[in-house]
Amino acid sequence: MGINKDSNPKRTRSCFRIPDELKLEIVRDYLLNGINQYQIAKNYGIGQQSVSRIIRNFASSNDKSALLMKNRPTDSQADEIKALREEVMELKKKLHSETMRADFYDTMIDVAEEMFNIEIRKKAGTGQEGGEAMASLHTGRRGGEEGAR
Repeated sequence: MGINKDSNPKRTRSCFRIPDELKLEIVRDYLLNGINQYQIAKNYGIGQQSVSRIIRNFASSNDKSALLMKNRPTDSQADEIKALREEVMELKKKLHSETMRADFYDTMIDVAEEMFNIEIRKKAGTGQEGGEAMASLHTGRRGGEEGAR
């Protein structure tokens, strides 16, 4: 994306005027996109001093907020942003609900372990020892009371 230079074959340096739209684009690349001056000069086919001068003059004479306003999202982008924000809020609500559910189950297990004096949570490295306790919980019997009823 270079600039059309009116070049005279007898002149070693060509003089040309850089349009304001291009200056704005250069300043935008520098301020908003974080592209360095050398890369901008290379991208637009102009000298690095010209880029430096454009940034110094054009950016100082124009308010940064005006520059940012020109880069405002379009209506379709604004609608998409609104939809995404709504989705984020919905997902936050679901996450909160699931977190409360997990806390409830955790508390329920703590109460059951304390109430029935059994370990419901399986500890790392244990076998099927908890299965016996669970079976007694469902039948209402405890370890050695099988024949008592």
